[in-house]
Amino acid sequence: MLLRVCGYQLAVVGFALSLGAQASDAPVCQFEWHNSLSMQDGALNLELKGESFQIQPSGQLYFGVHKVQLNDEQSALLADYHRLMLDDLPYTLSHSQLIDQKLCDQVAMRQAKESEIQSQIPALKRWQSVTLN
Repeated sequence: MLLRVCGYQLAVVGFALSLGAQASDAPVCQFEWHNSLSMQDGALNLELKGESFQIQPSGQLYFGVHKVQLNDEQSALLADYHRLMLDDLPYTLSHSQLIDQKLCDQVAMRQAKESEIQSQIPALKRWQSVTLN
């Protein structure tokens, strides 16, 4: 997975991270990254097996350069996901080495939102950035 925020890139490719260390050295949580995403010029860019999607802050979805027809509920869902990712990405990047409960909670929230997107938007039925193990 490639995370890109404000021109910085962090590559995390197909491996599970043991997250956080407690006094007993047990991980706080474990998750696995999938696919690539980036934030550029206010748009959230998703890469899925050679396919490119873009989510605008308004919730409008594009497949390549083509606008995807969405109903109001679907657009609202994507606008909410866009806002979530604006908050989530900087924290995720800054805590890639020291994983705490807050990051585990954010990953769980992201996974739940992506599951909702998969069920409501056919074009993104395979989209997933992370799984919490």
